[in-house]
Amino acid sequence: MTTTTKIEARYQQLLGQLNQAMLVTETDRVPLLRRIMQHLNQPDRHFHVIHLAGTNGKGSTGAMLASILQAQGYQVGRFSSPAINDAREQLQVNGRWITAAEFIDTYQEIVPVLTNMGLTAAEVSIFEWFFLIGMVWFRNLGIDWAVVEAGLGGQYDATNALAGPQVTVFTKVALDHTAILGPTITAIARNKSKIIKPKTTVVTLANQAPAAATVFTAEAEAQHVPLVVAKQLKVQVQQRDITGTTVSMSSDLFDWSTLKFGLVGDYQLQNLSLVLTVVAVLQRQQVAITTMAVRTGLQQVRLPGRLTVLQEAPLIIADGAHNPDGMQALVTSVQQLLPHRPLVWVVGVLKDKDYEPMLQQLVPAATTVITNTPANPQRALSAVALAAVAQTVADEQAVQPQIQAASTIQSALALAQQAVADNGAIIVTGSFYVMRELQQTGWQVFSDGH
Repeated sequence: MTTTTKIEARYQQLLGQLNQAMLVTETDRVPLLRRIMQHLNQPDRHFHVIHLAGTNGKGSTGAMLASILQAQGYQVGRFSSPAINDAREQLQVNGRWITAAEFIDTYQEIVPVLTNMGLTAAEVSIFEWFFLIGMVWFRNLGIDWAVVEAGLGGQYDATNALAGPQVTVFTKVALDHTAILGPTITAIARNKSKIIKPKTTVVTLANQAPAAATVFTAEAEAQHVPLVVAKQLKVQVQQRDITGTTVSMSSDLFDWSTLKFGLVGDYQLQNLSLVLTVVAVLQRQQVAITTMAVRTGLQQVRLPGRLTVLQEAPLIIADGAHNPDGMQALVTSVQQLLPHRPLVWVVGVLKDKDYEPMLQQLVPAATTVITNTPANPQRALSAVALAAVAQTVADEQAVQPQIQAASTIQSALALAQQAVADNGAIIVTGSFYVMRELQQTGWQVFSDGH
């Protein structure tokens, strides 16, 4: 067995030992993690932090900001979730994943600190471990900036243990994880707003849901920190295709012409506006970010599992839309990018997701719907059950796509390639678990950062 193989085996063994519980609903977790961070000598004080929360758009917004900062020459760490294929994707510096050896070494650096606190490794959940390992790894590498995404909500999320983000960014707030975060936009926004800390600057979308905007304004006032919203003046899309978008965009804070960026979909325009607002805020804080860095960073940005082209003939696109808002954005984008083309949708969902409203968006846009069962025995909704819901939605909306159920993603894609018309396209969506299965069966959803 080679050294690399041994390290990988040790890493996999360590991952399997970590506490897999989701503890984000427990109110005592953030105070505990803050104590741990203090005992680790506050690793996040060694670099500047941009903290992101929101329902949709965190990944895109974080990727754009990291790419711009990297193009400026900064060393940039990213903590994001969920992973599509390999858990190490969640921790990156300048696009490079943490190695298995670095993960093990950083874990072993933290364990004695927990022991001194009277804690065991098992008392920290796997998500919390990734956060702690990320912060210590970032410090050890001497990074300049960390772009940190909240996992779920904000108030009780592990990332709320951050001491003092320079900028706190809210992407679009919509209904998701309602059983945990609450049944309304106001409740969800209130949970997310609790990441606002003294001395930060808050930046939020110009077209944020009004109920969410009200909550963020109130919390920013309570913390005596500025809240910045770019007032949109002009958005003009000059070119869009499946590989990227060219746009001119201006507000009261910025004015950009002919920006090329490597993401597609109209929902990315609001994320781009948010990113350009954050850039304007950072520049006002005397952070060095040149025009060239913005242009280069945006042109180079790529996001796995978001309108990713897997194959060109027939055209197969993968997108991890997994809630109603994300699905609406995906359907709108696909219809704009591929007008009048017959679409075969391959969809698999988790049973704890709000999948009926997702299907209400998807089914009318389909000539064929092929359901599959994601490889998550505890949480997956069966392909047969999902197909039955899809048929009910089709009947209610008086549309008549072909609806079929397939047990696996491989069999679903085989059926889709038989069903797709010569001028048609196949869209694979519904869950990041589906994206993971695609990658594991040989489709290039993303290139790894080894």
